[in-house]
Amino acid sequence: MHANVPQFIEMEDKIAFGLTSKQLLWMGGMVGCLIILYNLVDRQIFFFVALFIVIVFGTFTFYRPQGMPFLSFFGFMVQYLTRPKKYIWKRIYDAKESSFSKSLQEARKKKAGSPAQIKRIPSQSQLKRIAWVLDTKK
Repeated sequence: MHANVPQFIEMEDKIAFGLTSKQLLWMGGMVGCLIILYNLVDRQIFFFVALFIVIVFGTFTFYRPQGMPFLSFFGFMVQYLTRPKKYIWKRIYDAKESSFSKSLQEARKKKAGSPAQIKRIPSQSQLKRIAWVLDTKK
């Protein structure tokens, strides 16, 4: 039994004038703001403010930075600017240590005194022998 798999499910459907439902809502909101503004202010002020409103609503309607709607991008931008930043520093040790770090280590050893217990690290041959014993005996 065969079933048809829908294609292009991530694309929004075009409703009217080649615009999606979200784009139509943004454009309708822009027209509504412009009508209210036209009735409230003088004509010269209206044209100045209307240009700003058209640019803002046009950006939210059509601009898609990095493939996402501008509203989501704007939300992420505000979130980034308002949240506290965490800076984590991790020291990277080089194979060649500088003379300063060597003298610093010597100073720490002198300051700490003699350690109570020195850790003994097994050699390679001892590690191989232990691994062989563990592998052969259960």
